[in-house]
Amino acid sequence: MRNHRRTSCVSLLALCAAAVGVACAPSSSGAFGPQSSEDAAAPSVDAGGTPADDAGSASVDDMVTDDLGVDDAGIPVQPAPRDAGRPGSCVASVARGAEATDALCSNGVDDDCNGYVDCNDYHCSRNAAVHVCGSDAGAPVVDVPAADVPAADAPPLDVPAGSVGPHGGTVDLLHFGVFGDMRPPNDNDTAMWPTSVVDSVIAGFAAEHAEFVIGTGDYMFANNATTVNAQISMLLQAEAALPVHFFHGMGNHECIGASTSNCPNGNEYANPVGFHTRLAAAYPNLYYDFTVATRNGDAHFILTAPNAWNAAQQTWLDAALARPATYTVVAAHEPPGNREAVGSPFIEASIAARRGGVTLRLYGHTHEYRHAAANAVISGNAGAPLASTSGSYGFVMVDQRADGNLVVTAYDVGRPPMVADSFVVTPAGTLTR
Repeated sequence: MRNHRRTSCVSLLALCAAAVGVACAPSSSGAFGPQSSEDAAAPSVDAGGTPADDAGSASVDDMVTDDLGVDDAGIPVQPAPRDAGRPGSCVASVARGAEATDALCSNGVDDDCNGYVDCNDYHCSRNAAVHVCGSDAGAPVVDVPAADVPAADAPPLDVPAGSVGPHGGTVDLLHFGVFGDMRPPNDNDTAMWPTSVVDSVIAGFAAEHAEFVIGTGDYMFANNATTVNAQISMLLQAEAALPVHFFHGMGNHECIGASTSNCPNGNEYANPVGFHTRLAAAYPNLYYDFTVATRNGDAHFILTAPNAWNAAQQTWLDAALARPATYTVVAAHEPPGNREAVGSPFIEASIAARRGGVTLRLYGHTHEYRHAAANAVISGNAGAPLASTSGSYGFVMVDQRADGNLVVTAYDVGRPPMVADSFVVTPAGTLTR
């Protein structure tokens, strides 16, 4: 009998996050703190159909930041003592992407002027040849160390074959994974899609014997069919290492990027077309549901699409929530009150109106792990630039106990994965032990 509740240490990064004391409880308005600014409208589109900012360049994603400072792309970075890499002030000493040696990754300079300094540059933190970006390097680590990435000659992953497919299935007890937000830091920057982090997350699911996995959205940062498909291919290649079914929920980047963007027809851009045809092809719409039978009763999973909202989805959601089940789990990319998508308020209202409530709510979007409310968790730290330099990349596992309660455990990526947080909810969604 496997022990999926292994004893392990909480990472130093997780302890750091705890020391900061970020509030996790919802405010009186129902919003999950902390709050951050967000585009008030969908991005404008230039003559070529490409989302643009007021200057006509590709729009910058709506990244969560804290008080640690951000670069011009909106990505949190360690403040550079000499050169922050800002356009007009940075003079590159090496080619872009060549800031990739111990010397260049520890000199406090954005040597290749890509907006990232030292270990905040993926060419440093995701480079096995660089040894100064570990937890003892004296700077915040914002990426998974190369040592945590499974080697190419690693033994086969120990995973169950499972009996859950695109439309559900049957298991004895639920053991499923949750991850989200694994896009690259910049638009169409496929070379920086976070392969090493996602590989480590997938290996973590294997180590915890996930029977299936739910994605909370944002698998790409792209605005044309070529890069959309390239980034989807990288995701599918990573997922192929784990022979279980992945249920992909839609995020704002599967519309066009801004949190407020909406793609109700599913064909407005290459992003929703690619998402539907390659990540959710088994379903007629960008939103869907499925049921998994367990020894303790049916578990009904409802994957909404807040960025593809229309009246038809509202009708579908109300009908889905009306179905009786022992467990009801709802996934929506944007958490309520925090840079909401068009459909977010309607989704939350429907959940609140459900008699008996729901068992668990799964969110992403804010590039962090957070136990946001009694039965709500944000799992958005699977590779996109983190909301805080004190954060950690990771994933969530949900394990059904024989007594019927669900154990929700957050893991930081590693070998083995390290437990960062854990809590237990009843089928009714209340906290217990």
